[in-house]
Amino acid sequence: MLAVEGVSKRFGGLWAVRECSLTVEEGTITGLIGPNGAGKTTLFHIITGFYRPDRGRVTFRGEDITGQSPFRLFRKGLYRTFQIPRAFPEMTVLENLMLVPGNQCGEFLWNPILCPRRVHREEQELLRRAQEVLEFVGLSSLAGALAGTLSGGQKKLLELARALMAEPKLGCWTSPGPGSTPP
Repeated sequence: MLAVEGVSKRFGGLWAVRECSLTVEEGTITGLIGPNGAGKTTLFHIITGFYRPDRGRVTFRGEDITGQSPFRLFRKGLYRTFQIPRAFPEMTVLENLMLVPGNQCGEFLWNPILCPRRVHREEQELLRRAQEVLEFVGLSSLAGALAGTLSGGQKKLLELARALMAEPKLGCWTSPGPGSTPP
């Protein structure tokens, strides 16, 4: 499903990632473990299009995706979370989930006027899915709470719930390790 081949990234005189190769097979869970400063986050940034590697390539489902934008990769089904959760703090937990799926019918200017039933049906399906995901991650009781009021752990769960709403083909979840200090 994912192949990283000889990927390297340098910042000034420092190699953040050097000649890294790995594969992830479909249907597996793969972990990347290492000390702070080992290049794990940089590698995730390369895989998900936030950084372009200096060398090497990344393929996803047989397609070379090296250097493609995060937006394009999201559309292909590659989703990632961040060490520091990035929810919309002034929106509710439920609203944060419902905005994730792209190309919603109601996003297009004339659809709410010309196809209100279709827009309503889609919103009801998104609402059902969002409630299901919140139940799965244990946040259903906080559906109406503003995301900015959640604890750190709850924000991480919300980040995971948002990833699940995207229905990714491959997800990259990152979390600070024990004893690490967020930037």
